[in-house]
Amino acid sequence: MPDELTLYGSCVVAPCRPVIIFLKEHGIPFKYIEVNILENEHLTPEFLEKNPKHTVPLLGHREQYISEGPAILSYLYGEFRIPRPMGGGQTHQLLSWAAEQLHWDIGFSYVYPQIYSELSLPDQEENDRMIEKGIAKVCNNLDILEKEYLQNQEWLLGSERTIADTTVACIIVVLELVLFDFKMWPKVTGWLDRVKQTPHWEETHKFHDDVVAKIRAEQLGTSID
Repeated sequence: MPDELTLYGSCVVAPCRPVIIFLKEHGIPFKYIEVNILENEHLTPEFLEKNPKHTVPLLGHREQYISEGPAILSYLYGEFRIPRPMGGGQTHQLLSWAAEQLHWDIGFSYVYPQIYSELSLPDQEENDRMIEKGIAKVCNNLDILEKEYLQNQEWLLGSERTIADTTVACIIVVLELVLFDFKMWPKVTGWLDRVKQTPHWEETHKFHDDVVAKIRAEQLGTSID
């Protein structure tokens, strides 16, 4: 493996985006390889040799492969001697929460069963029940952000933005794929707007934003170029 960083990711996998933004924000050169998981490229023998868990993001560097967003970010902090944000323990806690519980609750329990047949239950009634339970989990997580993290501050961990904000926001915007209404969570809405104005967010989310725009146009019965 060459010494350069190689990031394997997918434009449809939200946890890949915080890693991309982090690399760009810190000026770390890297090679990006798109893995088309909709065509099962993550299940090929070549990819499984790199990552038996067949997940992205996956970072290749110096004869090793590192999977899972929080582990990749921790590696990059250490390898490139990047000062860690204040409240390191809380940052790690939020990164783990976003990658595991939050992504599961928002993505696999609510959004993905509505838009991906591969991730929905074969029985429609069971799938509908899973989605109904999923929305309760989504609302609970948004309540946590609204009342516990953003009640009296602009960013999740205080007065300054950290990688925790980027990572959590990348998962929250998955809800946009089903045109979720955030009006019951004004502080989350304001925070999300601030995160979207940060460097490299727009370019990294272009595919996501294009898909959301198409879904919204279809619902309104209009067309987009």
